Amino acid sequence: MRNLLLVCLLVIGFAAQAAETAVTIDGGFDGKVIEGKLSLPRTRDVPRKVVLLFHGFQGHMDEVGNLYADLAGRLAENGIASLRINFSGEGERNGYVASSTYDSRVGEAEAALEFVKNRYPVAKLGVVGFSLGGLTTMGLIGRQPDAFASVVLWSAAQEMRISGNETYDNAVREALKNGRATYQDWTEITLTREFVTGFVGVNTARHLKQFDGSLLAIRGDRDFLPRFDPDWLNLSPSQDKSFLLIGGADHIFNVLEEPKPNYPARVMSETTSWFVRTL
Repeated sequence: MRNLLLVCLLVIGFAAQAAETAVTIDGGFDGKVIEGKLSLPRTRDVPRKVVLLFHGFQGHMDEVGNLYADLAGRLAENGIASLRINFSGEGERNGYVASSTYDSRVGEAEAALEFVKNRYPVAKLGVVGFSLGGLTTMGLIGRQPDAFASVVLWSAAQEMRISGNETYDNAVREALKNGRATYQDWTEITLTREFVTGFVGVNTARHLKQFDGSLLAIRGDRDFLPRFDPDWLNLSPSQDKSFLLIGGADHIFNVLEEPKPNYPARVMSETTSWFVRTL
């Protein structure tokens, strides 16, 4: 009887896992196609809840420490589909040369949104924006304020700046003068004039004035980005909004540390529970 129960639990667990499919979406920067992964719960039902996942600066669709890949699995276990994409002009796939712009990022995010809306027209939609993906999410809300029922912002940026980072600031000035410049972060990153000028004057928080869906902001108290989250919640007319500040966590929730702290697991749990309730 015990063995039979174990087999049943294993089967149920397997059935709940995501079925992932690689997808390509038209509408990428400079005519490129957008690469993505569509994660679906292993059921025969057409998804009625779908979450878009937008990565941060120089990131990738699975995100640092596989945060987005893991989140996609968690969501699928709870019957929620998700789509995550690679933004053009960033990341290892582009040699860490930043040539994306605010318009290219928001345009590709909008193309991903239209892909989901066309494929699942009756689904309720949510979105997660991590770091620069948060800025991108708020920019997309400015274009389509009624598209999402629920938004979660992880360590979100309000503008493309690294306050107090002299190395980054020097690279910005050199890129403006000479067309490109390299600086050292977790890896060697090259900024182009196109990238730098593409974010000048961009501050997307104002778009939250148009968003009345459910809004959750999550940030570590050791994040290097400014803590504007309470201001964002004040901007939104939403009646369902919350800010979670995690003590001890950094910008990426310490996901690369060994042994791994519980911050990433908490972020996953809080985010998944939020979408289960609000979608």
